[in-house]
Amino acid sequence: MIMIVISGCFRFAPAQRAAALSAALVIAAETRKEEGCITYGFFADVEDENSFRIFEEWQSQAHLDAHFQTAHIARFRATVAALGPLHRNVSRYVVDEVATL
Repeated sequence: MIMIVISGCFRFAPAQRAAALSAALVIAAETRKEEGCITYGFFADVEDENSFRIFEEWQSQAHLDAHFQTAHIARFRATVAALGPLHRNVSRYVVDEVATL
C-alpha cells in the first residue's frame, strides 16, 4: 500500500503566533473529518514557540488532491498568506513501506 506523507514547518513573527495557532487548530479539526485522512496535526516547536510543525498521512494522492480542493484549505492558505510567514517549508513523501521502530 502506498501512503502520502506531508511534513513541514511554518515560522511566524511573534505578533502573528496567536492568529497562526488559531488557523492551525481550525484546519486540523476540519481536515481530520476528510475521507482518506489518516493523521493530520500541527505541533508547536519546543525550541521555537513561533514555529509550527505539520505532519499529515493520507491514504492516497487522490485523497490529498481532494483535500486541496476544500473550502477550509483555501481559507487556511489565505490566512497564512496574510500572516506573512517568515519561513515555510513543506514536503510531500510517497511511502511504500511502514515499519514500527
